[in-house]
Amino acid sequence: MSLLKKLFSGNAGASKSKPVKARQTASSERPAEDAGLTIAELLKVSPCESTTMRYDLGHPPSLNTEVLTRLRHHVKKIPPMPETWHKIQRVLQQPDASARDLGVIIADDPILTAKVLQTCNSAAYTTSTSASINNIPLAVARLGLDETSNIIFHTLAPQMGDSSPEKKLQSQHIWMHSQAMSMLMRSLAEPCMHVSHNDASLIGLLHDIGKLVILHIEDESLLDKMQASIEGGLSALEAEYQHLGYTHIDAGMMLALRWRLPNHVQHFIAHHHHASHLPLDQIPDHLQHHMMMLNLAHMILQHCLIDESGSLHKGIWQHDQSVFVERAELYIKNELELPLDSPRLFAQLEQQVERIKLSFPDIYPVNTAT
Repeated sequence: MSLLKKLFSGNAGASKSKPVKARQTASSERPAEDAGLTIAELLKVSPCESTTMRYDLGHPPSLNTEVLTRLRHHVKKIPPMPETWHKIQRVLQQPDASARDLGVIIADDPILTAKVLQTCNSAAYTTSTSASINNIPLAVARLGLDETSNIIFHTLAPQMGDSSPEKKLQSQHIWMHSQAMSMLMRSLAEPCMHVSHNDASLIGLLHDIGKLVILHIEDESLLDKMQASIEGGLSALEAEYQHLGYTHIDAGMMLALRWRLPNHVQHFIAHHHHASHLPLDQIPDHLQHHMMMLNLAHMILQHCLIDESGSLHKGIWQHDQSVFVERAELYIKNELELPLDSPRLFAQLEQQVERIKLSFPDIYPVNTAT
């Protein structure tokens, strides 16, 4: 049984337990003052804000005809997702899916085979005593089905936003965010009967794919202006709409159609900012658990990345912050079934983020002490 499952099983002593000690790498050590943090304390230090965002999420503005035509033109030129990824998603939808089932598909593709084995044996997924693995089913078992799916998606997805060294680094920020969010969402979904592990993983991975489209088609000078607006206090959606005439939600929805992503994933993309800007009753009922969980994951990730002194590069969307507009403690405790007062759980989530950082040495050098 995993540590998270033990915590979620109702261990009465969890709230008094000491945080799990991170594996001893320079990038995984957290400041001592963070050692006892809990979800409840995070929500207290991130007070609710009734934001007066000029971009109306409830009734998004229509796109200018010229902007819409240009966006469609560029998205249409992005290659579709390979059929292999769709096959893998069909396997993962099966309740009895196994590492062997996924391994059969991976083994047919030498590039995927090499990438999965490389990742499985990397510092992010091993310790000094871990044995090297060269067997695909064992590699999938070490990584987990959903994490393997994420690696495959990253490998198969058409390259976007890599046309210059600066854009390549920005795309690394987006991929790091997506992979960290996917891992956090899977962990937060452990106790929740309303959010499946596969859905949680997909939401974390794909909610911001529209940002890759923005990197892909927009000039760096325009991106610099947009970043300055975000750093100046505008929300990401406001800054995007002001400078581009569309948002990463618009771009993400268009790409989701292009890539034939499932309808429920398209709904996740369309609503992924709602919990940070709108009260619960303005989020569609069938999306409330997913969106509240996603917003909580965003806040946890923000905390983990709050000290960016160890980062070599600043992301365009780095200063866009998530909050809840209403008190969320009761919903998180009763509906998401998460322990609010477990420092052990929070430490485990922090360690997961630190582990993801190890996969992005271009922006988070492994040998930098935090």
